[in-house]
Amino acid sequence: MSKYKMFFLFAIFCFLSTNLSAQMTWTQTTTSANWSNRFDHSSVIYDNKMWVIGGRDSAMNYKNDVWYSSNGVDWTQATASALWVARQGHSSVVFDNKIWVIGGVGNTNRRDVWYSTDGINWIQATATAEWSARSDHTSIVFDNKMWVIGGFPRTNDVWFSTNGINWTQATASASWQARSAHTSVVYDNKIWVIGGQGNSGALNDIWYSNDGSNWTQTTSSTQWSIRANHTSEVFNNKMWVLGGDIYNNDNNVWYSDSGINWTQVTSNPIWAGRQKHTSLVYDNKMWILGGSTSQYTGRSDVWFTTGLAIEEKRSKIQEVRIFQIFPNPASSYFVVRGLWTMNNTKIKLYDVTGKLVKEILRSTQNDNAVRVPLDGIKNGIYFVKVTTPLSLRETEGNAAISKIEKLVVAK
Repeated sequence: MSKYKMFFLFAIFCFLSTNLSAQMTWTQTTTSANWSNRFDHSSVIYDNKMWVIGGRDSAMNYKNDVWYSSNGVDWTQATASALWVARQGHSSVVFDNKIWVIGGVGNTNRRDVWYSTDGINWIQATATAEWSARSDHTSIVFDNKMWVIGGFPRTNDVWFSTNGINWTQATASASWQARSAHTSVVYDNKIWVIGGQGNSGALNDIWYSNDGSNWTQTTSSTQWSIRANHTSEVFNNKMWVLGGDIYNNDNNVWYSDSGINWTQVTSNPIWAGRQKHTSLVYDNKMWILGGSTSQYTGRSDVWFTTGLAIEEKRSKIQEVRIFQIFPNPASSYFVVRGLWTMNNTKIKLYDVTGKLVKEILRSTQNDNAVRVPLDGIKNGIYFVKVTTPLSLRETEGNAAISKIEKLVVAK
C-alpha cells in the first residue's frame, strides 16, 4: 500500500466519527434559597426580577409569602403573608403591569383573582370568577387578555379576561381531553397546551389554537414520555419541556420549533429530577426553581442554563486538518480552502443551537477554494462543517471525510 493511500485511510478513520451534538450546561446559583423549600408554587418575571409566589412546603403547609431576586442568588421577601389565602396549584401571570394570582387550592379549590403592583400590597379583583373553582390549571397572556385553561377537577374549558373581574368563556369543551397539571405557552402567535394528567392517565399530546376556541392537534403522542407537573417555556425561539412526573420524577429536557418533532438535550441535567417546580426565562437564561423530588418533598434550589451549545465529537486520534476557513471573524463572506477533492463537496453552516442556516454543494472542480456569502446571516458564533468524498485513483467506494471549524460572524 502506498504512503499516499495510507494517509487518506488514516484521514477516513479520524473523521468519519465527527458530528455535531447539542449540549446544555446547567449552573446552580444556590442550593437553598431564602424562601423555604416548596412545590406547586408560581413564578413570574416582573419589574426586571424573578418572583416566587406561594406553594406548599415539605411540612404540608400552604404558603402565601412572596419573594423576588435579580440574580437567583439573593432573594428578598416582599411579604410573609399576602392578603390572599395561602395556597398551591395556583397560576400567576404579568398583565397590565401587575402580578396576578389566579385560583389554586388552600384546603379547597378556589376561584378568586388577586393582583399587585409591588408584590406587597394585594387587591382582590374578584372572589368568584365565572369559571369554576380549580387548581393545577394554566394561565397565559395572549391577544391582550389573561387566559385560564383547564385544571382540576379536570376540565377542558377555556376562559379569558381583560380586567381579571369579568371572564368570558372561549369554549366549554376544547378538542383536547379534560386535564390538569399540564402546561401552556404562547409560541408562534398561538396558545399551546402540552401534556398533563387526563382522567385516564398522563398525556404527551400537543395542541394549539389561534383564538382559544378552535384547537388543532400537532401530535397525539410526542417523543417525550407521558407526564404531568412539568414546566414549559419559550426560549431561543423554541418551546421547551422540563422535568415532570408520572411515576418517576424526571430531569430530562426537550425542545421543538414546531410542536411536532422534539429533540432531547443529549446530556442529562445535573439538577435532581422533580415535579411541581417552576421555570422562567430571565436575563437571557432559562431557570428552574424549587419543586418536589418526591410526592411531598420540597426543594429550594435554583438553576439556570444559557441554552444549547454545539459540541464537536470525534475520535481521540490526532486530527488531520483538511481545510481552513478565512477570514475569521468574517463579515460578508468566508472562504473554505485546502479541499483535497472538489466534486460533490458539501459545506454546511450551523448556528449555536445546531440549526442548519446555510448549505452549499460544490458539484464541479475548479480550484482548491470555495467562497461562501453570508447574506442574511446575523452576527454570532457558527460552525462550518465540510464533508468531501474521497475521489482518488487508489480509493474505491463512497467513503467521505468531514471536519468542523468554528466561525465568528461580525458585521
